[in-house]
Amino acid sequence: MRSLLALLLATSLAVAADRPAVDHAAYTSALKDFRKGAAKSIDALKKTDASVSVRLAAVDDVRERLVDEPNSPLTGEVAALLGTTDVEIAKLLLAALAEAKAAGATPQVAALAAKADSPLRVPAALALAEVGGAKAVPVLAALAKDASLADSIQEALIKVTGPGVTDAFVAGITDTKADVAARSALIKAAVGRNLRSVAGALCVAVKEEAMRLECQKALLKLAQPADLAALRDAEQAVTNETTKGALGRLIKKLEAVK
Repeated sequence: MRSLLALLLATSLAVAADRPAVDHAAYTSALKDFRKGAAKSIDALKKTDASVSVRLAAVDDVRERLVDEPNSPLTGEVAALLGTTDVEIAKLLLAALAEAKAAGATPQVAALAAKADSPLRVPAALALAEVGGAKAVPVLAALAKDASLADSIQEALIKVTGPGVTDAFVAGITDTKADVAARSALIKAAVGRNLRSVAGALCVAVKEEAMRLECQKALLKLAQPADLAALRDAEQAVTNETTKGALGRLIKKLEAVK
């Protein structure tokens, strides 16, 4: 599977055929000026009348600077541009923020990812997986109901890291108001991550008919002896005989391990 960064870059470059022709001499000259400090790339990106060549050179300079100093004030300036610049440049800037893992851009990237009618929703969600940690989890899960995004979202959920990510998975799996597709995506990603600490949440969700089968399959992979009490409670609560039998066999298996 492609990396998140590769997915972002693919998304960013998908409209390349529609770009105006780039003047490579102008691009090279502008990039040299930005690198020497003769001009500021962020200022060029703020100008609506800058040429395509100059703006693309500015994006490349910004990307290099972000990678070198992801916690610099430049991160905030780039994040502030996401909602005001054109879509093509915004996608490239999102890829740059993701490559730098610039956590300071999390609020702005999350806002774009959560905006249902935004053309930047998917690239923002993928970038959020790189920069946003726990905040990325519910946003990514919400996109899972779009079947065309399923593979990308699954990969993103498996790779999200940072403080609070496990708690975000638990909260999402047990959220009865959330879309079934979103909760199922979290469960599948939890298996992909071997996230055994969600087993308790699975024991709760398995009692819901809509979540029963997905939780049952995940519990067979993630449950541990420490989850026996929750598993016994779940076995007593479920009415489906197939699931009840599967949980019973799992309980006996784990009891033998203790």
